[in-house]
Amino acid sequence: MTNDAMESMKITANERMILDIVRRSKGLARSAITGQTNLTQQSVHRIVDRLLELEYLQLGDSVVQGRGQPSRAVNLAPNAFFSIGVSLNTDVMLVCLVNFNGEILVQESIPFAPVNRQETQTWLRALVIKWQQEYPFIEGRIIGLGFAMTGYFVKQKGHIRPPDPLSDWAGIDLEHELNHLLNMPVILLNNATTGAIGEAFHGAGLTYQTFGYLSFDFGFGGGIVIDGEPFFGAFGNAGEIGRIYTSDEIPKRPALAILLEMLASNGIYVPSVARLNDDFDSDWPVVAEWIQLTTPHLLRAINALRSVIDPSAIVLGGQIPKPLARMLLAALEQQGVKSPQDISVWPKVMVSELKDDSAVLGAALQPLRNMFFRK
Repeated sequence: MTNDAMESMKITANERMILDIVRRSKGLARSAITGQTNLTQQSVHRIVDRLLELEYLQLGDSVVQGRGQPSRAVNLAPNAFFSIGVSLNTDVMLVCLVNFNGEILVQESIPFAPVNRQETQTWLRALVIKWQQEYPFIEGRIIGLGFAMTGYFVKQKGHIRPPDPLSDWAGIDLEHELNHLLNMPVILLNNATTGAIGEAFHGAGLTYQTFGYLSFDFGFGGGIVIDGEPFFGAFGNAGEIGRIYTSDEIPKRPALAILLEMLASNGIYVPSVARLNDDFDSDWPVVAEWIQLTTPHLLRAINALRSVIDPSAIVLGGQIPKPLARMLLAALEQQGVKSPQDISVWPKVMVSELKDDSAVLGAALQPLRNMFFRK
């Protein structure tokens, strides 16, 4: 999509507000939209009419509300726009295509470890071209690509310092390189933050406006959502909760790489974090040992988020197998997470219930957020 085409799609703050209300409500009666805004009924009707004319919205079935006349439901038009998301981890890269509703239409994972940057980018470019050929209805409607990877941003724009297995991805302006390679706008993100974005759109964020997201991957990181908006910080590193640990504590933090090392030391070989979901067995003796080792440090991370952002919820997500996340949650409860001296309100701590990978979903959603839903 050209810059001129992107410019022509710009919408007002009130139009964004209406789109976001419709997105959250899923089939909201047209007559009920005004009550969720600070606008007059006439203004809302005018905005909805324009968004219908632009084909950003579409009308659904009639909705009966009380004694009044039925009103047509309003929905996002799913094929209005599309976006691509990429989540790069140490041992796997996922790519997905989402529609305007933020629904994943197709998803693929790279068939080899994405440690070689040029090889991986060649595969990614070929995949995007293949999708454009297989799904002609997306032609001219892809507004951009969100590229999320594990690591933290360094001083230079477009640079991320990844973990050692991805060292080939360090030291370059990756955002610029991908923009040129794919010939579309690219947003470079941390995948713990995009995990939080995925939750904000389709998970915990539909109930909790301010929450922390803890991402259990090769390492251990986090993302933050405040009043419904992801918080990036000055350099894109907000939520990098692993920074609270000393060098002596790093081997005890709840990183899945440490679990893999412990399993290997006990004769159980799991080749990658990605394979852990398929191979995980809660009866492995090492699992209980890892939980006992890491739970106090997980509690420190939770308390750090509580003290800084006062969240209403904290979500356990990332690449961690859901049965293992639930075991961690049970361990927190058994430890008695609240001391007698702590009389503050405790947030809801929960395991992510998203079926799709939250990080790749959030990466795909970010271009849509920036263009149509961001406040």
